[in-house]
Amino acid sequence: MNRIRPILFLAAVSLAHANEALDMLEADKKPTEAPVLATPEGAISRENLVYPDYVWPEWQTKTFDPVWSRAVLFEDDSNPWVQHVAITGFFEWQASFGTADVDGVDVTPSKDVSLDSTRTRRARLGARIRAFGNTDIEATGEIAGDADHSGIERLSARTELRPDTGVTYGKFRPQFTAEYRQEPEFSPYPDRAMLVNMIAPATTLGVQFDYQRNDWEYGIGWFSSDSNPYIPSLEGDGILALNLARSFVEPSGNTMMRTRWHLDYLHNFDAGNSRSVPRYDVAGRRSANVGQLVANNPAFRHLFSTGFTLEQERFSFLGDFMIGKGDTTAWGLTLAPTWWAMPGVIKIVGRYHYAGSDDPGALIATMGASADPFFDSSPFFIGDEYHSFYLGANTHFYQDRLVLMNGLENIILKDEAGAGFNAEAWIWHTGVKASF
Repeated sequence: MNRIRPILFLAAVSLAHANEALDMLEADKKPTEAPVLATPEGAISRENLVYPDYVWPEWQTKTFDPVWSRAVLFEDDSNPWVQHVAITGFFEWQASFGTADVDGVDVTPSKDVSLDSTRTRRARLGARIRAFGNTDIEATGEIAGDADHSGIERLSARTELRPDTGVTYGKFRPQFTAEYRQEPEFSPYPDRAMLVNMIAPATTLGVQFDYQRNDWEYGIGWFSSDSNPYIPSLEGDGILALNLARSFVEPSGNTMMRTRWHLDYLHNFDAGNSRSVPRYDVAGRRSANVGQLVANNPAFRHLFSTGFTLEQERFSFLGDFMIGKGDTTAWGLTLAPTWWAMPGVIKIVGRYHYAGSDDPGALIATMGASADPFFDSSPFFIGDEYHSFYLGANTHFYQDRLVLMNGLENIILKDEAGAGFNAEAWIWHTGVKASF
């Protein structure tokens, strides 16, 4: 298999972020005279459901555009070497308040696990550069948390080979599921769904080519099996990533409806020897539901996801189905609607997430200020059936760049195939996101 790695590394192709990231940095754009809920045919975001610039309230743009525009340090399309330089930053603070009730079994009494916690979830600083007229460079450092969670979050470049073809290389995330594909600063939820965090691969070294023809997007890529907060190695046979997507823009009444469907498949050649799939290691640790020992870290060889995102006027929806299969098998479903109660200011967000497995203790669910088991400061629970119901309201002070988030989550985790220590939690989430 070691001979497969360099072949795949040179032949890899996958979906990439195009030029949307640089476009969103141009915060000096002024609102037009278009109606607040107008959605012209050209206003489509393939990777993130971003509210179009011109619908944001005028008081936001007048107050904050001059501040955010300072992130752009240089811009000159006529320069043959460098056309755009901007600094980037992202700060996310989270707090959770709640209790998980764990059922007792036989002589073991029931217990309560406190989920009260606060943390700086992400603190990032970096730069984006447009060079040579066809290359977008991203460099982002993570400075939140301890040494295991700080370092180089992203160091990559995308070169446009032709108008419909590009190649991305460096350290970045593989394209997998609608939620993991979405940049965290634009997510309306406290964190990604449990199963996404459980099976999604780490940010690591890789190469991917993307090709677009009409409404279709195609790709294949190769990524390292190593996970390192700074620069991963090219060890192992790696991960093969295959991606397919199609975007639709269709009239619906007096507005346009935008839909994107995706199909993602990742093959982990290194299975249990991979340090990238999954991103965490809980082997030898004990769960919060009565200290059950986790003997082995999950090992996934096949990862599959399909789903769609939809946006129309005030409403958006994300639906995703995913499977992780290896020495254990886990599957799940996410249904996540949002609705602008006050366009550009107050967004109502909801999410239902289900995950299941036939294997005892196969699901690893983290509850609290971080729903990601990669951050081991939060208690994790194990089981075989998971339900999460979230309802919240986000206040947008400046577009998607300055947001106050509040919401209530109910989590039900069943452990029927294991020792029977079921858990249920009610959690109040609050948090702040600021990015430029």
